[in-house]
Amino acid sequence: MNRRDFIVGAVGCAGAFCASGCAAVNPAPTVDAAADGSLAVPPELSQPGGQVKVRLPGADELVLVWRSDKGLGAASIECTHLGSEVHFNAAEGTLDCPSHGSRYAPDGKVQRGPAKRPLKPYVAAESGGRLTVKPAGP
Repeated sequence: MNRRDFIVGAVGCAGAFCASGCAAVNPAPTVDAAADGSLAVPPELSQPGGQVKVRLPGADELVLVWRSDKGLGAASIECTHLGSEVHFNAAEGTLDCPSHGSRYAPDGKVQRGPAKRPLKPYVAAESGGRLTVKPAGP
């Protein structure tokens, strides 16, 4: 195989991979929570608009935690359409998927598709310089 054939083949494979599901990644830093779902409040959450990705022990998914002018919010980060990572849109107060335009309310409910299923909601609470993240609900 010559160099040209290799490059053409590699570009073709990359194109096929992206066509089948390129996933955008939120550039927010990832932080690890302790076994009880707590961690020191990251500096990124000191101001409205800040966001971090939290890895909870034993969880299969990352949780996006953000601070709005209304307080802390949290939801699963993976868009239910094709798996890109959503980001907090501070100007609109929504969770937006940069790949295909899905938009979610802070509680994870779909506001605009193509996503049809909601994000999994989480609860984020701050006390004594610690942040605790846990699944919402019973």
